[in-house]
Amino acid sequence: MVAFLNKDRAYSEIVGIVSKAVAKLVLISPYIKIPTDLLERLKYMDGKGVRTIVVCREDELKPEVKGELKQLKNLDLRFDEDLHAKCFYNEGSMVITSLNLYEHSQQHNREMGILINLKEEPDVFKEALDEAEFIVGRAKKDSTIKSIFSGIVKEAKSAIDSSFPEEPKRTRTQSRAKPAGYCIRCGKNIAYDSKAPYCPDCYSVWAKYKDPDYEEEFCHLCGTPNEPTTMNKPICISCFRKQKR
Repeated sequence: MVAFLNKDRAYSEIVGIVSKAVAKLVLISPYIKIPTDLLERLKYMDGKGVRTIVVCREDELKPEVKGELKQLKNLDLRFDEDLHAKCFYNEGSMVITSLNLYEHSQQHNREMGILINLKEEPDVFKEALDEAEFIVGRAKKDSTIKSIFSGIVKEAKSAIDSSFPEEPKRTRTQSRAKPAGYCIRCGKNIAYDSKAPYCPDCYSVWAKYKDPDYEEEFCHLCGTPNEPTTMNKPICISCFRKQKR
């Protein structure tokens, strides 16, 4: 059943959506200034491996707010200057509302919205989800986050290389060590194994749904961020082509 929400209940349901997210959380709001209590909850969920996608207007995002968002390690920040929709959802629930995720709106404005639950209204939920995912898909990814992740990956590779002296050429009798790889969700350095591309923490989150085509963030072989990878296809196109040569 679709439920009507007044302003206070809309905000309460958004908090609930954040708290009950399992692997993915999406916050679509033109204007962003997250209340302190909700930001702390987002950090907590981030620590559990939940990937948070935020879509907003870049010109309206203040530097200090952007800095707060970047405290989330699993953040996917995107921009759409034509954005006017406000929508917040996890794997099972969605709030569509006039309420921006902005402290002033929550405290002073007159707002309303609706709550949709996947189990109770699957057709309506999926239709709304398709449109929301379209908004997310067409939004521009934050280039600064990509450059930061690239720098982290390069530093990690450099640190690994400098930590080990150059080894002599192996003879045929020597066993081969597993090459270094990266967790496709968090980018953490792990042993390369195309059948196990997650670190233990991220795997425990993924295993709750076991969707082999769920899109992740990192290449398992080279660690490049913002490359669409999955359990079925854990390496980026560039690495795949190199392996085929």
